[in-house]
Amino acid sequence: MSQTESPVAPPASLASRIRAVRGASFGMVSMLLVEYGLGLWVNIYANLPSSDRGANVASGFGRAVADGPVGLALHALLGVALLVTGIMLVVRAAQLGRRSVIVWTSVGLLAVLSAALNGARFVGDRAHDASLVMGLGAGVAILAYTVILFTLTPAPE
Repeated sequence: MSQTESPVAPPASLASRIRAVRGASFGMVSMLLVEYGLGLWVNIYANLPSSDRGANVASGFGRAVADGPVGLALHALLGVALLVTGIMLVVRAAQLGRRSVIVWTSVGLLAVLSAALNGARFVGDRAHDASLVMGLGAGVAILAYTVILFTLTPAPE
């Protein structure tokens, strides 16, 4: 290598990019199932502080993490991890260039985002419909990431 050349990593093989998307999709399904269980626990057993009533999305999240019961704090923080991983998956799907994977990762991300926004709303006003939309969002996201696992087959090395 001459002094003017810089070391450049070779592009990831198609097989490794597919493995990465499938692995992250499996991670999303796993995290979503834990998130769903935490959400059920919060909905049934957690006592949300009355001071949270009327909180907007940002303060609802902040209060959930800082002042809420441990289960609620874990639920909110795992929701952030789901959003970050969902965004990363849409980017990886775009890099992969497979339209169906881009669509399903986008559907999954939108479902997680909807659940997150309604979760913050639930902390603020305890609306039953917000709780319902959280659960439905989790279900749609689980479906989306599971479809990826079954339709994105491993590429030969």
